[in-house]
Amino acid sequence: MKSSLRLLVLLAALLLVAGLSFAAGGGEKTAAAEKPIVFGGALPLTGWGADAGVYNNQGYLLWEKHVNEDGGILGKPVKLIIYDDQSDPTTTARLYEKLITEDKVDVLLAPWSDDMTMPATTVAERYGKPIVTGGATLDAIWGRGYKFVNGLLPSSYDYVGVAIRLVADRIKTVAVANGDLTYVTGFGDAAVTNIEELGLTLTTRETYAADTTDFTAVLTKIRATNPDMLVGGTGGEDAVQLIRQSKEVGLNAKAFYFTIAPVDTEFARVLGKDAEYILGTSEWEPTFTHLPGFQRFYDGYMAEYGEEPVEDVATAYGVCQVLQAAVEKVGALDDAKIGEALRTMETVTVFGTYKVDPQTGAQKGKELFVIQIQNGKRVVVWPKEDADGELIFPAPPWNRR
Repeated sequence: MKSSLRLLVLLAALLLVAGLSFAAGGGEKTAAAEKPIVFGGALPLTGWGADAGVYNNQGYLLWEKHVNEDGGILGKPVKLIIYDDQSDPTTTARLYEKLITEDKVDVLLAPWSDDMTMPATTVAERYGKPIVTGGATLDAIWGRGYKFVNGLLPSSYDYVGVAIRLVADRIKTVAVANGDLTYVTGFGDAAVTNIEELGLTLTTRETYAADTTDFTAVLTKIRATNPDMLVGGTGGEDAVQLIRQSKEVGLNAKAFYFTIAPVDTEFARVLGKDAEYILGTSEWEPTFTHLPGFQRFYDGYMAEYGEEPVEDVATAYGVCQVLQAAVEKVGALDDAKIGEALRTMETVTVFGTYKVDPQTGAQKGKELFVIQIQNGKRVVVWPKEDADGELIFPAPPWNRR
């Protein structure tokens, strides 16, 4: 009896072990089937680029939430790895190397700004890893013959050029001022190229250090040349100070144009009446409800962060949508095929049209808009079919406002 009982206990134990082994094996298969597709990148979450970096990160996170709500990509969930590059290009390069060689991410996400994009794309190209750049417009990015680098944003040449071209038949002279960081230097270079091509006269070009707060000397030199238009290759606070101090020194141009800063929701609020008539370039506005998926994106962001999304958020979300479309088109995580798809496909995202030059990867399909601050709000004044207001030109002198 004891022997029979012992045998039964032994058989039960064996069956239990076998069952556990089977369950473990099944669990491994389930885990493998649900292994996430990993997207990874580095953003300036601290340092001089932190404002834009945080917005870009929010765009990435919102897309991650939405795509996983929809069942992921290729039947797999999506996971993000985002590092802080501290606004340092050398750190950016090291982190992208880590993402590829150590983290072994499936898909690369874009950094922010030309300063960090140049080294990141160099690393991506070296490893044959496709990347779609987000907050980067520097023309030099597309002149290196890279095959795995593609852009979401138009080049600096067109970004700055649309505004200068809009008023070119009303002006004769232009002055340029820009900071010494790579991305704003690129805006200054683009302005000079447009000025020369349009047959306008460049009265002076002034460059200042990124940490400059007193622009009196720069603006006094520009005022002496009496330009019809001032073009500022700016990032944020420098634009605010250039405008305030232009008023102080009595620089009365017929048109003031600045890069990046005018699309920030805080720009007009901080400057108040001094922001009036300022021109800028927009790539996206929170009024573009015609874009596919806009309402979900807008409402989702409002729910998560309690404020209206800005251009940087839409840019990052759009980068993810393009990469998702490429992966789904290929149907596999094949870098070579994804790279080919990114060069040849056309798609419309929450950010707008994606269509690149198949030879260089430079963006050719994205729409651009000239905005002007009117009555404290951004108003699209070009192109006509998208305009919700008329261009006010010339800007009145400071003492008549």
